[in-house]
Amino acid sequence: MDILSKNPGLTAKFEKTDLAEKTATIKTWNSELRLDRSGWLLIAFFGLLKFCIHLTGISNYGLHADELYYISLSEHFAWGFLDISPFVTWMAKVSSTLFGTAVMAWRIIPCLFSALTVMLTGLMAHHLGGRKLGITIACSAIICSPAFLATSYLLQPVVFDEFFWALLAFSALRFQQTQKPIFLYLTALALGLGMLNKYTIAMYLAAMILGWFITGKRHIKINWHSVAGSFLLFFLLIIPNLIWQWAYGFPIFGYLNIVGSKAFSIDISDYLFQLFFFHGAGVAVWTAGFCFLLMKQTRDKLNLTWPVTFIILVISLALLKGKLYYGLGMFPILFAAGGCCWEMLFRMRIFPKYIFVASLYLFGLLSLPLVIPVLPVDVCRNYIKKMVTYTNFSRPMVWEDGTSGSIPQFFADMSGWQTLSGEIDSASLKSLSQKPNAILTNNYAIAGALKYYSKFLSPRVISANNSFMLESPGSLPSGTILYLSRDRQELVVKMARHVSLYKQLKMENSHLKGINIYILYDVNELFRKKYASDRKQFFHPVEVMYPDKISTQLSRF
Repeated sequence: MDILSKNPGLTAKFEKTDLAEKTATIKTWNSELRLDRSGWLLIAFFGLLKFCIHLTGISNYGLHADELYYISLSEHFAWGFLDISPFVTWMAKVSSTLFGTAVMAWRIIPCLFSALTVMLTGLMAHHLGGRKLGITIACSAIICSPAFLATSYLLQPVVFDEFFWALLAFSALRFQQTQKPIFLYLTALALGLGMLNKYTIAMYLAAMILGWFITGKRHIKINWHSVAGSFLLFFLLIIPNLIWQWAYGFPIFGYLNIVGSKAFSIDISDYLFQLFFFHGAGVAVWTAGFCFLLMKQTRDKLNLTWPVTFIILVISLALLKGKLYYGLGMFPILFAAGGCCWEMLFRMRIFPKYIFVASLYLFGLLSLPLVIPVLPVDVCRNYIKKMVTYTNFSRPMVWEDGTSGSIPQFFADMSGWQTLSGEIDSASLKSLSQKPNAILTNNYAIAGALKYYSKFLSPRVISANNSFMLESPGSLPSGTILYLSRDRQELVVKMARHVSLYKQLKMENSHLKGINIYILYDVNELFRKKYASDRKQFFHPVEVMYPDKISTQLSRF
């Protein structure tokens, strides 16, 4: 027997001493985590800086194709859609109500959310042990990341996704550190609202939980009453959307099947290239954060959860052939940890800290015209051409279909919509003796643009694609139809008694290049079957399932 077993009183004394030391350590650690006024001001400054950067190009070019789609859907409140969750349409409605319908008005709320994401990154850096320098590096890295610059100002789900993922990471981190129930409820709030924006946030939580089980679940004491309460909060947030999905036969699964069937085969080298270099100089920060969390020994051994979560997500996105920007929300905590890591290194005077921070902003400034429309299109094209010549780096000009453009695709998707609407107005007025009864397109962006911009309101805009399918009639109307498509004329002439090609759009640097405007007179049965097939290909219930019944169910909820 050892000396402690022979002396119970001595054992108790050591246990009391150990408990006192632990209590003192926790009190000291908690006091260090308190953010003073200057810290809050620093974090708020970086949030304001992020917002102001996007103001420089917030209203240039025009609305993006996806923005036009979401704006159109926002005209009628809904708890769900065939291809998206409803949160972005709610934000579109709030934007129009508060700020109007100018291009800038639609983008104020996304910019505010992106600023909040930066602030959450600064807060996580602080709670991981970073002081002002660590917060500065973490916030600067995410501000100057080309990937975040490109996705932080458009009215799209991705900007809200980044925020909710960051909020989920923040609340999970704070629960790890404090085990306070309030952070379980914040986790439920982030997850519930995040799923109302995009279901992919569930994959982030699943990866977190798996990482938690792999690395050290014993270090967290869970209050199951708080878990039940937080789950109830999550359930109340998500249940109306689940009712909508149930009433429509869970169309999200059909949409995922369509997306999966059209997914390009993954290029591992390109995937890894995007992973490491689409954050620009910030790659030095997030990779340092990954290593910092992987190797740092603290009283909380769950830091290892985050690198494991990151690895699980990267592999999952690659296997599912998902786009890398689907997982951008997993980087804020890595930037936060990277700020702490570099702050620690600078204490050793390994590298001048001012040069390092300046290099982040220099790279961000050089990449700015490639990700934010701060330059006129012609100037932007020349700038990009010179950048490609000097750096031999042309990846941002590769479009989703594998072709290369002279400007990035998301810039091209912002131009030409008003011109298109003008052409449709002219075609409608010149269509022989009678005005068209409908405008048909197999492109949801074109349908959204025409609903938003066109002044000629008599023809109904019809599209069987995406959630516009819910607004489309079961069969095509009789009479004259304007048909917008890339279909070749020799195919279209078989679809109606008389077909004339009004114009082929040849707009450079535009999503609309190559779109044909046809005038169809008395469409035949072949075209009607094609239209019916297009509707069923996207959404194939017995028929669209009782929208009135769904509204009644949700109003009772």
